[in-house]
Amino acid sequence: MNQRNLYRAAFEAAEDALLLLEGGRVIEANPSATRLFSGTAGGLLGRALADLSPLLQPDGQDSAGGLKQRIDAASRGEPQRFRWLYRRPGGGLIVADTQLARLALPDSAAPILRAVVHEEDKEQRRLYALAVDMLGIATLDGRFKELSPSWERTLGFSRQELMARPYLDFIHPEDKARTLSETDTFSTGAQTLTYENRFLCKDGSYRWLEWNAMLALDEGRVYFVVRDVTRRKSAELALRESEEKLRALYEGIPHFLTVVDKDARIVSANRSYPGVSTESLLGRSLYDFTAPEYHDTVRQALETVLTTGGRAHYEVVGAGANGGRAWYANHVSAIPGAGEAANALIVSENITDRRHAEEQRRQTEARFHAAVEASMDAFLTMTSRRDESEEIADLVITGLNARAAAMLSMPREELLGKRLSELERSVEADVLLDKCLRVVRKGAPLEEEILLPAPPGEASRPGTWVHHQIVPIQGGVAVTMRDTTDRKRLEDQLRQSIDRLEAYAEELEGKNRMLADENAERERTASVLRQQQEAIRALSTPIIQAWEGVLVLPIIGALDSGRATQIMEKLLGEVVRTQAHFAVLDLTGVEDVDAPTVDHLLQVARAASLLGSRCLISGISPGVAQAIVELGSDARTFETFGELEDALRHALRVSGARLPRPRRGQR
Repeated sequence: MNQRNLYRAAFEAAEDALLLLEGGRVIEANPSATRLFSGTAGGLLGRALADLSPLLQPDGQDSAGGLKQRIDAASRGEPQRFRWLYRRPGGGLIVADTQLARLALPDSAAPILRAVVHEEDKEQRRLYALAVDMLGIATLDGRFKELSPSWERTLGFSRQELMARPYLDFIHPEDKARTLSETDTFSTGAQTLTYENRFLCKDGSYRWLEWNAMLALDEGRVYFVVRDVTRRKSAELALRESEEKLRALYEGIPHFLTVVDKDARIVSANRSYPGVSTESLLGRSLYDFTAPEYHDTVRQALETVLTTGGRAHYEVVGAGANGGRAWYANHVSAIPGAGEAANALIVSENITDRRHAEEQRRQTEARFHAAVEASMDAFLTMTSRRDESEEIADLVITGLNARAAAMLSMPREELLGKRLSELERSVEADVLLDKCLRVVRKGAPLEEEILLPAPPGEASRPGTWVHHQIVPIQGGVAVTMRDTTDRKRLEDQLRQSIDRLEAYAEELEGKNRMLADENAERERTASVLRQQQEAIRALSTPIIQAWEGVLVLPIIGALDSGRATQIMEKLLGEVVRTQAHFAVLDLTGVEDVDAPTVDHLLQVARAASLLGSRCLISGISPGVAQAIVELGSDARTFETFGELEDALRHALRVSGARLPRPRRGQR
């Protein structure tokens, strides 16, 4: 390789930016210079060095004028070295150590200068690019001037997009006022500041940022380091919510939660003890609220938990509501700490109601067992047993009363734990095994009544009727048996009695039908007799109109009060109908009357007179006359005559009518 190629290779490989200048403009640049100033190979050629610098340098001098002076001096053969500020192609500034020297080229008409630009903070720039936190510089008017690459990685915006707008545009609206308030503290003389706010991301979301800012008033800048604390904020929020939930749970749980230290002093409590406020509990010994007889129990439980880190349980009697006593179940567990457990948590549950319920349950069970034992029914409980193929093949007696032992014909002690298949002498057991297996396999209850045959060798003994009720229970069955032989016998007797009664009822029904027929016949006969009697009465009380204005009523036979009433009704009706002036009652045919009958006749006579008809009575016998006298009746109410003819003549004479001539053949 010739020397020229060696120079070219060294020029290309140089880490510092190397530029060749002619007339103050770039005619050659190595790759490092391209990366530093333009980003493209042809972007530097033909450009003046002043074009790569800001208008002014930090000391206020004009960049173009300052560079011209230094280039002119180097062209005269005076090497130059100076610290200079350049612009980055994507924004930002570069502080670099710059050397200018004239190259000794014999065939060059114009001087050629070599510019060596060494970036002073190059190492820092590398760290700057690799920093996880977001670094930057801002002006006092609220705009970003320089930003590290981590801003793009964190927020999604390019650095150009972020520097194109005031940084307040990216702050969450709810945080702007607080951010301005925080940054205003620079005006009070503060040099450093730490605050937090939410910053907009490219995707529209916000991230929590923590700012550590330093004011460089002489430079008119603010330097800052920003850390993304979104995860920490989310964790803090989750922790706060978790703490609130735990506190709500701690305070809302219905049990007493008490935290005690190793000396049994109360550190925390979720609620007050009966009669004691929560504030007065803290710092006091747990034994102050424990009855002396339980101190050893509590002490032993705490020592076990705090020493081994395990758990303990104990029950005590303490103060209850309204000044009463209550049972408490206490569950003690260790609260882990650095090394061995320093505190213990005691969960106290008021179990007074449960203790009372357990006592009532024990009493109820005792009464139930007593009732079962005294019952006339047989009770058994049995668990199922499986064979080698895991099929339920037998049942084992786990409980029974005295009546069941009697029905199975074995002592209770021998029956407990026995399999039904082992009870060979019991006919009941053979039948029961088959039925119980059926219930266990189907899972449905069974209730039926069967007749058990006589035991082997006792053929003369009658069979026994038994009512079974088998109910499936967990792991087995419960059986109720009742000897119903006596009831069956009574049912048979009752059935026979019912059959006899039904026969008697049929016979009685036949007799009732016959009696009904006889009664109907009697009723018909009585009706005929009544009709005949009515006809006879009508014939026995004929009312004859002798001539106009004269009625004759001959009375024949016995005269009672009923007939006298009939005579009065009939006579009065005829008097009204015929307007008769005389009514002749002929008693010639009456043999004997009683006093009430005579009184009725007298009432007839008076009633007729009230209707304007004079009543004449003929044919009065001595008995009738005597009855009239005995009654003391006024005889002037009517007129009496010995013969009917006399009464008629009198009526004829008074009325002035003539007696009609008798027809031929009549007298």
